[in-house]
Amino acid sequence: MDDPQGNGALGGTVAERMRRRFGDGALSWAEALPARLDRLAAAWGLTLGRAFPGGGSGVALRVERAEGPAVLRVSPDPAFAAAQLTALRVFAPTGRVPGVHAVDLDEGALLLELVEGGAGWPEPDAFGALLRDLHSADPGPVRDWPDLAAWTEEFLPRFTPTGPVTAAHLALARSRVGALLADPGPAPVLLHGDLHATNVVGRRRVIDPRPCVGDPEFDAVDFVLAGPDVPARLDALAAALPSLDAGRLGAWCRALAPVVAVAKARTGHDVGALLEHAEV
Repeated sequence: MDDPQGNGALGGTVAERMRRRFGDGALSWAEALPARLDRLAAAWGLTLGRAFPGGGSGVALRVERAEGPAVLRVSPDPAFAAAQLTALRVFAPTGRVPGVHAVDLDEGALLLELVEGGAGWPEPDAFGALLRDLHSADPGPVRDWPDLAAWTEEFLPRFTPTGPVTAAHLALARSRVGALLADPGPAPVLLHGDLHATNVVGRRRVIDPRPCVGDPEFDAVDFVLAGPDVPARLDALAAALPSLDAGRLGAWCRALAPVVAVAKARTGHDVGALLEHAEV
């Protein structure tokens, strides 16, 4: 789910964004960030460019190097960067993620391929193919990855009552998520884990995974809830990717509709349809 408070670019907002995600210890990290970026630029022969907006888990900048443009991602949490690196390598054979040019986990830094193209959802057939490819990746033993229960436990508290989204809506969301996690579902797959529209680039590749293992339907929730006619979007995606359990996908969408509504309400969007869907 897209972080409802993860906007802003390199500058004063970085400290607050990182503090919300990682705690007060991230404030000193943000203060030292310019020096860290200079060290990485010198080590990797980079010319630093503009920062990409958003990002609750780190900072990303466009950079130039002798071989061409790239993306420098730096996180206050080296363990998060390491998990993301492992996921990118597992997903690499699918051709759906950026390549990795260089790594410095002591700095929490990844130098990645720049994926060209605008961000946004593709058509259902193309998105179904994207999910099929990602979920075909072999993660090895699932015990080596955090599970979806751990991920939802981490991100759900970030979403607080906003506009028409009440505490009761969010309590219902948490209850429904808990019921889904307690009910044995399909065989777990390696999930992107944070598959919202801004993480789909050029209509066919994904960036910035938050990897965990769990229901494949979880990665489809934001796509289904992105349009006004949720049942039609669900049906279209289920037709494009029959391996998805349409009933379970619908249950995940009802569970997480208030959470998605918080993110949209914070940016001034009308969330009435989402809340109506949550109450079905």
